[in-house]
Amino acid sequence: MKFSTVWKYYITESLLKTTIRTPSQLNIAPNVLRPLLDQACRLLPHHPHVKIRSLRLAGIRAEEIRANPTASQIILHIHGGAFFLGSLNTHRALMTDLAACTQMQVVHIDYPLAPEHAYPEAIDALIDVYQALLVQGIQPKDVIISGDSCGANLALALCLKLKQQPKSMPSGLILMSPFLDLSLSGKSIRDNQKHDALLSVEALQAGIQHYLSDGIQADDPRVSPLFDDLNGLPPTLVQVGSKEILLDDANRFREKAEQAGVKIHFKLYTGMWHNFQMLNAWFHEAQQSLKDLAEFATNLDRHPEDI
Repeated sequence: MKFSTVWKYYITESLLKTTIRTPSQLNIAPNVLRPLLDQACRLLPHHPHVKIRSLRLAGIRAEEIRANPTASQIILHIHGGAFFLGSLNTHRALMTDLAACTQMQVVHIDYPLAPEHAYPEAIDALIDVYQALLVQGIQPKDVIISGDSCGANLALALCLKLKQQPKSMPSGLILMSPFLDLSLSGKSIRDNQKHDALLSVEALQAGIQHYLSDGIQADDPRVSPLFDDLNGLPPTLVQVGSKEILLDDANRFREKAEQAGVKIHFKLYTGMWHNFQMLNAWFHEAQQSLKDLAEFATNLDRHPEDI
């Protein structure tokens, strides 16, 4: 690794720890943290060759992002933020890159956040959004459901709900840095807490406290889909960084899903922290993750029998 590259990693990790991870360890109210995160994410460059259109689906704010005006395939993305942070603003840059690299239509959902909207309001809203797409005539075979961090939790939970309607199951599932175990029982929660430049244990704990409604335990499969029956899921891509405190969530999901007969494509990116894909403008590993994602999505569309 070149000396300049080492410094780039060091400076970026230091900046992330100072501006995002450290504030997330403090007891700051969600309505204070949200605009701060929105402002920080304004630094992320948008892809210049996409068009963004605001819309509503089942009463929920969303954005349609296209690089290819004739794209018929849809990636329905659910953003992360520990269930109480994140917005269309925080993830817009990543969504423009996702639309450009896949040449598919990206629909980005601004689902209701905790603590104002605790479980099950977010997943109920996402079910309504997905059904609204189908009512418009979109075929499940033309949809990939995607999510990052807690958005991956909700994406997986949505697919598990759709097992009750097998004909409505999307063609694929993408889990980026997935947060799937709200009981925080993974070994990497402890082992990587000093190495993950973006995500803190305290942020996860705050999110869990905000998200869980009365009577719901953290290890309940409804909120911790890692513990659910994974049989019947569509082909799934999992992306995770080696420095993530949620590394074990991804590893355990891979093991359980493979045992359940799910076709899993698992990608581990050495030296990367939580949600590293958002920094694809500067890091080779993040750029490669989008190429891997585009390859997975394209193969689902053109060669589903090979997935």
